[in-house]
Amino acid sequence: MVLDTLPLVAAVAIAIFMLVFWVRVVREAIWTTVGIVIILAVLYVVFRIGPRQVLQELQDPFALLEQVWQVIVGWFQALLP
Repeated sequence: MVLDTLPLVAAVAIAIFMLVFWVRVVREAIWTTVGIVIILAVLYVVFRIGPRQVLQELQDPFALLEQVWQVIVGWFQALLP
């Protein structure tokens, strides 16, 4: 009786392990992608307004943050019309 259900138990255990493993892999991939998008947006804004102007923009960091946010939103609007 126990030997009959052993393949089912093993299959469920493997499925749970794979689910947990792939959830972690996907979560790490998403956070890595988010980080890369933020870094690229910051670099884009910095080189668009000029490195010297960035020092003046840093007096109001929320303005710089708003520009970065607008760039990210613009990219997603262009990718997902």
